[in-house]
Amino acid sequence: MDKIFTLEQVRLIIVSVFSPILGYFTPTKGFVYALIIMFAFNIWAGMRADGVSITCCKNFSFRKFKNALFELLLYLVIVEVIFSIMVNCGDKEASIVVVKSLTYVFMYVYLQNAFRNLIRAYPKIIALRVVYHLIRFEFMRALPSHIQPIIERIEREHGADKENENTDDETKTKTN
Repeated sequence: MDKIFTLEQVRLIIVSVFSPILGYFTPTKGFVYALIIMFAFNIWAGMRADGVSITCCKNFSFRKFKNALFELLLYLVIVEVIFSIMVNCGDKEASIVVVKSLTYVFMYVYLQNAFRNLIRAYPKIIALRVVYHLIRFEFMRALPSHIQPIIERIEREHGADKENENTDDETKTKTN
């Protein structure tokens, strides 16, 4: 089931790694750097949600990682192309505003996805859920009146898990 990396996959990884590095030295380096930080946070949160173990590479999906790298590369290309076109048209000052706006949109998408993954990874931490709803501008869902049923549901779900574990422990004790 495990495949050895093909030359095409290695090439894609190299291009995906070096493109942001080269983009870092352009006039948009701050925007590129911000996107890379949000990309890394999103990847980390996604790995936590999928239960990826770094030490033995369990549950790691190369396909998902490749798609995430492609998405980052696409964002970087969009930023650089728009910046280059606007500078060549003589609108350098306006291009910074446009690129900054686009970068904020891309970072918002990364942040939203990262918190969705963190909620999946850490379902008991209510603060993550509140922050996620605030990020999504779902203020009503972030209010305590809406959060309370969620807290109760999580307690019921995790309480049932603990009861099942206790029942299993009692059964094992009785059989011994």
